[in-house]
Amino acid sequence: MYDWYQAKKPIEPYVADQDPGVVSVRNIYNYYKQHGYKTIVMGASFRKVDQILALAGCDRLTISPNLLAEMQQSNAPVERKLNPNQTVVERPALMTEAEFRWQHNSDAMAVEKLAEGIRAFAVDQGKLEDMISALL
Repeated sequence: MYDWYQAKKPIEPYVADQDPGVVSVRNIYNYYKQHGYKTIVMGASFRKVDQILALAGCDRLTISPNLLAEMQQSNAPVERKLNPNQTVVERPALMTEAEFRWQHNSDAMAVEKLAEGIRAFAVDQGKLEDMISALL
């Protein structure tokens, strides 16, 4: 998300709490916790340590070795930003497929990144299948 928004709508000056990816993960996390969904929320594809720190407390974060090394050099305390202990509220009514498609297609970033992700996973699946076939 960060790369897409920086290419299309750069954030200047950069503030981690306003980063679209951070905002998205925070909103997803809060939504699932507030509505009592039993799932694990995982943030990924970080480009800056500030993004990671802005999501401290998320169920899982995948952090690249270079950002882990950068974090290891810091003595600054890490403050929890996301809290799983939220008051559970009633889940909203289900949306129709048409409503979902309209909302999804209204978000250019979501459409582009979902399609890109599916294509990348398909390529990786093919590579994995080839590796397994070579072992059989």
